[in-house]
Amino acid sequence: MQKIMIIEDDMIIASTLKQHLEKWNYDVLVEKDFEHILEHFVEYNPHLVLLDISLPFYDGYHWCQKMR
Repeated sequence: MQKIMIIEDDMIIASTLKQHLEKWNYDVLVEKDFEHILEHFVEYNPHLVLLDISLPFYDGYHWCQKMR
């Protein structure tokens, strides 16, 4: 099963994305702890990350660079 990690601080958007992706049999994780994104990324090991740019603490550009 393909794993997708959603990093979005608007929970309405994140939950809507999660519901739609799960209908297509994806395993979806919605990140809620925006201080420990990198640790959860490594632990979950997703195939795809949907990453918002405007996040609390650090922006999406920061986290994208760390994940790469």
